Amino acid sequence: MKQIYLDNSATTKPSEASLQKMREALRICYGNPGSVHQAGIDAHRMLEEARRCVAASLGLRRPADGQILFCSCGTEANNQAIWGTVYAKRRLEKGSSRGKILITDGEHPSVENTAARLESDGFTVVRIPTRGGTLNLEYLEQAADDSVILASMMLVNNETGALYPIREAARIIRRKSPGAVVHCDAVQGYMRVPVTPTALGVDLLSISAHKIYAPKGAGALYVSAEMLRGKRMIPLLMGGGQEGGLRSGTENTPAIAAFGAAVLEGMKEAETRSRTVQRLRAFLLEKLRPLVQINQPESSVDAIVHITLPSIKSEVMLRALSAAGICVSAGSACSARTKKISPTLLAFGLSQREADCSLRISLSYQNTEEELSQFADVLETQIRRLARMR
Repeated sequence: MKQIYLDNSATTKPSEASLQKMREALRICYGNPGSVHQAGIDAHRMLEEARRCVAASLGLRRPADGQILFCSCGTEANNQAIWGTVYAKRRLEKGSSRGKILITDGEHPSVENTAARLESDGFTVVRIPTRGGTLNLEYLEQAADDSVILASMMLVNNETGALYPIREAARIIRRKSPGAVVHCDAVQGYMRVPVTPTALGVDLLSISAHKIYAPKGAGALYVSAEMLRGKRMIPLLMGGGQEGGLRSGTENTPAIAAFGAAVLEGMKEAETRSRTVQRLRAFLLEKLRPLVQINQPESSVDAIVHITLPSIKSEVMLRALSAAGICVSAGSACSARTKKISPTLLAFGLSQREADCSLRISLSYQNTEEELSQFADVLETQIRRLARMR
């Protein structure tokens, strides 16, 4: 039975180009990039080649434009952005106000849980509503003031595919909260929609390798030149001072090299991939409309389709689809085993029952119409079968 993989927002199948580069790093350039002998120099060269690729993909042409900080994943990039910025503010005097943090009410757990921890430490956290997949800019306007030290808002929601107007949000924050740092979790948007820190108007931006057809184990955080000059972020990991002193620890050169190769390949094939995914989405929606409720935000990425089943729990349907060789998800892979109702879906406006009966289908240019047709047929069969069992 051939597997049909439709969970590309959880992770993607590494491309041959990324795997080939990883093998090269493992077999040939295996030195420590911090070493000054030839093996280390070769590894360092490979590391910097990947950094240039990632920088170019984000529209950075000169070192003065900012720094690409390599880390282990998107979660670490988000944590570094938030913790590093908040504690660099030095607003930890006992008994005094510790400032305000703005996030959306549907953030990835790596942002939401970090903000919740800071909230328990005395910071004020305001969650901007995203009902229907629309970022409430009026609410943001009211929440933004001089006490805001950080705003962290995702570009694309990892569960619903909603695409948020980060540029407009950043403008509001710059006007109402001129001292605030603006961070964007762009993990789900990177290489799916145009993403540059300059266009978005942000100081910090997180991305991840395994969402763009590279292996797991590498992520990156863009840090603006202004942040670097003003020392407005402190490191979380202390040690040998790698990555400009902001992220100590020997760099995962094989994963980072593969990251760079996937980025380079993705830039070359961007238009073709985008057209393919757009076509596949239209084909899939035509198949699904008679069967399920489609939760489509006003503005969204083509790669993510979110649906609600007719009174069938997602966990039950996931088992049935998996038995048929079909891989989809009920939401974020980071929270898949908790079996809790997704707060993101509740914030979107779904009822608890609807959220508990929802699936996320996430597409890749590697998918085919034949696969989507097979998925729709199996889904229809299982809906009928499970409905009879209720």
